[in-house]
Amino acid sequence: MSSKKGLGRLYDRLTPEERFRLDVVALARGDEEESERLTRTCPRRGYTMNDWGFVGRWEAARELAMFAYVDVVRRLDKIKMIVAFRSLFPYLSNIWQDDVHWAYFNGHKAGSRHAWNRSGEEGEPPGWEADEEEAERNADPTIDEDLRKWTGKGRCTRLEGKLEEMERELGREALTAWLGFAGFCAQEMGLEAEKLLEALAIPFAEGVRELEELGARYEVEPDVEGAEEYLVMMTDAWRRELESA
Repeated sequence: MSSKKGLGRLYDRLTPEERFRLDVVALARGDEEESERLTRTCPRRGYTMNDWGFVGRWEAARELAMFAYVDVVRRLDKIKMIVAFRSLFPYLSNIWQDDVHWAYFNGHKAGSRHAWNRSGEEGEPPGWEADEEEAERNADPTIDEDLRKWTGKGRCTRLEGKLEEMERELGREALTAWLGFAGFCAQEMGLEAEKLLEALAIPFAEGVRELEELGARYEVEPDVEGAEEYLVMMTDAWRRELESA
């Protein structure tokens, strides 16, 4: 209690930074009473500022542009990850094919030996003799067909197809967000979205170019209905921000 009373006499000497830090610590430990005291004793100031109609628009524009930027770029980053993964396919395919071959031959050999021994025969079963030429002559003719079935390109092709579908869907979502944001800028600000991004120096322009190239490459179109919902969401946030002062 005495320590709090002693601290109370110092509340008016706290710098804004010290008061902020103490308030965070108080709330972190659940001491709402101390937080309220720090807030109540904070010096009050009168300010003169630029018209909120101007300042508020800048604040809201910055926040919403960053939101749209993150929304689009996080999808572009996922697309880049998929592209990077697809570039590994030739190497992964070779590794997978080698593993399948080893597993197939080991299984085939073990099965052949088991059947050969169960039939009362001695030595190695046909196709697995120590002499390579003899083994080649007696090889199971179905082996090549089986290997083609299990290691053909069809499996990798299907996986590539699924990844391409993911790319296209992510691209559609990103284009939808961009169309909604661009519509919002035109409707509420009377500005081109690109102009706002240039003014804010947000590294969005490069991402938008990548997005447009992606859309052209895959012939992806944005979801118009989704873009309209995005526009409405941003418009609501914009107007709430301007009405908050």
